[in-house]
Amino acid sequence: MAIASIRNFGQILSRVQSHPTTYRAFSAATTGTSDCTLSRTAEQLSQLSTIGYVYLGEVPYRKALEMQKQLCRRRIDEIYALPQADRADLNLRQFSDTLILLQHPPVYTNGRRNHGKLQPDEIERLHALDCDYVETNRGGEITFHGPGQLVGYPNLYLKDHFLATKCFVKGLEYTIAETCAHFGIEAKTIPGFPGVWTSPTQKVAALGTHVQR
Repeated sequence: MAIASIRNFGQILSRVQSHPTTYRAFSAATTGTSDCTLSRTAEQLSQLSTIGYVYLGEVPYRKALEMQKQLCRRRIDEIYALPQADRADLNLRQFSDTLILLQHPPVYTNGRRNHGKLQPDEIERLHALDCDYVETNRGGEITFHGPGQLVGYPNLYLKDHFLATKCFVKGLEYTIAETCAHFGIEAKTIPGFPGVWTSPTQKVAALGTHVQR
């Protein structure tokens, strides 16, 4: 489904499918990592719901970014419109945690720490190669996205998972490594080097996150 044909989020939600295997990997990763156990109890872990996913095909980066901004805003508005005592009740929400999967036409994106650092002539050179260039509010360095590269955008309400940001990122890394293992690819994290690696010089997945209050 092309993003241009999505008229409302109801159409997206209708395509969301549950994926318990992926969620179990994420839950196990954030539970089993020594510095990410936090204070999560067995009862809290039993409350965690399955994360759904939707694949949207090829979507221009700027349109995908705007969709995410709107979805985040609607989720925040929906949750905080509820009385505080009811905010943890998933049955009272229209929007649920969703992993958005897609591909982008050629584009270079840059993290928030690098805003304004790329010179105009460098940006023009990228445009001459038919690549878009977008400065974003995520973390991380400049990254290329293009056809054939799967991009995942997890839209999660972290309070539901009793997670801090650091543990969320570690959970993503370990989930990707577990997914690679499912397909027979040995991948791991390397201390001090964000992302997921198949060797000390080959990265299979880069991560850049943005957490909004």
